[in-house]
Amino acid sequence: MLTYRGTGSIALSAALAALLQVSLPAAAADTVFTGAFDVGPQGNPQKFNPLTASAGFGFYNKYFNTLTLYDPAFQKISGDLAESWSFSKDGKSFTIKLRKGVHWHDGAPFTAADVKFTLGLIKDPDMASVFAVRFADVVNIRVADEHTVVLELLNMDASLPDALTNVMMLPNHLLSKFTAKELRTSDWWKSPVGTGPFKWNKYVPDQYVELLANPDYFRGKPKINRLVNRYFKDSSSAAIALAAGEINYSYLTQDQIRDGAGKNVQVISGQSMVLNYIGLNNQDPRFKDVRVRQALLYAIDRAAIVKNIYKGSAVASNCVLSSPKYIPQDANSYDMNLSKAKALLEEAGWSKLNHGEPLELLTYYSDQLSKDVVASLQVMFGQIGVTVKPRFVDAPTYGQIVDAGKFSMVFAGAGNGPDPASLMPLLHSSYAPPKGVNRMRVRIPELDKLFDAGQAETDDGKRNDIYKQLCRITNQQLPWIPLWVANRYGGYTKNVTNFVWTPSPGGGRYQDSPENWTLR
Repeated sequence: MLTYRGTGSIALSAALAALLQVSLPAAAADTVFTGAFDVGPQGNPQKFNPLTASAGFGFYNKYFNTLTLYDPAFQKISGDLAESWSFSKDGKSFTIKLRKGVHWHDGAPFTAADVKFTLGLIKDPDMASVFAVRFADVVNIRVADEHTVVLELLNMDASLPDALTNVMMLPNHLLSKFTAKELRTSDWWKSPVGTGPFKWNKYVPDQYVELLANPDYFRGKPKINRLVNRYFKDSSSAAIALAAGEINYSYLTQDQIRDGAGKNVQVISGQSMVLNYIGLNNQDPRFKDVRVRQALLYAIDRAAIVKNIYKGSAVASNCVLSSPKYIPQDANSYDMNLSKAKALLEEAGWSKLNHGEPLELLTYYSDQLSKDVVASLQVMFGQIGVTVKPRFVDAPTYGQIVDAGKFSMVFAGAGNGPDPASLMPLLHSSYAPPKGVNRMRVRIPELDKLFDAGQAETDDGKRNDIYKQLCRITNQQLPWIPLWVANRYGGYTKNVTNFVWTPSPGGGRYQDSPENWTLR
């Protein structure tokens, strides 16, 4: 009988196995998927509180879960941590049944108390959550039992399932000791505990975050051992790293695709669900007359910009909504018409309103394609006698300027997802600053009524009709000057399989099934 003592070597162990004709299991491969998850408009680099974020959800949902999520085509909402949900007949309550057998990364069970705690934080003014407005009609959050939560409502809100796709659930047992104000900027976010497919392992500032596979994930242990979110100074650096095979995934710009960044990778494209628009300060007396707003849109050759700058990878929009099912047949297409634009400005008395002063066009877009768009807009407005002076700033500076109302015009984008109610905080008069994010100070009573009606209607057909009328009103009144919805791009290395990615506002809100991603 052969015996073996001591630690020895792998080679000796293999030799012994051969002698004994015993098969030893292969050492598990340490598969590491590295992505630039916070590059581009999808990202929120090194900001880890998901309740105050407006982007970054593509990485947040690798370690947190939401109650609901869309499918990758953004056609249907399904349960994530929620198993089912329903409204009462009178529309005054919304009951959520939770998935059983889910545990936090520290082993504690996920329960209804966690849902109540998280939604309570959303509504707490000290958290200053960007999603608070979506839960304005929730007047009470009640735990019915360990796996049932009831939201008591002031008014029926059919958009709640959509709103919940934004909200990462948080552990009550770990965070209830904090006040909302303390938690908002707490260091807890730099070593959080979630329920997601991966759990937090390491954060190296300015370099990366490393997550480990969660062996107890309710959908099964991920096939990748480690998931790394690597930080880059800019998207060009990330594109170079992707092309070199240093990382497995990154957001890509159209410029980068054109310059060959996608040559050695698998490129995915799709509509961004973000409406690019020119926003006007609706409190500025120069823009009060709808004829001025119409003239500005008639001056823009959107077809030429889509063809020559976007290379056909954008679709013009004629109202604030872009989904075809909401577009009425009688919507004005506003094809470029310089003579009509000039006539409208003259009728509105533009020369007396503006006195020849240049209009500052503020934007937070800094990529070359956007700079080309802004330069084109500058020329097109000049053709009707409107002088525009571009100003490029970073996103925080942009936010400060528009929140203070110290702007004339902006070139911006707004998430235009599958549920039009998501635009309500941006266009309803009750959400003008400082209360909300209706930063263009839109105040159209009929628009307010339509948003309210859409939120209260549960019948899909009737709801579609409401939003068609909403589209029609914004097409006529132009509270924003709608431009287009452009494609966005992602790229991943060819050794990646089962990878799911689609462009989306904020970079997430859909089932991307990272537990199934694999590396060949």
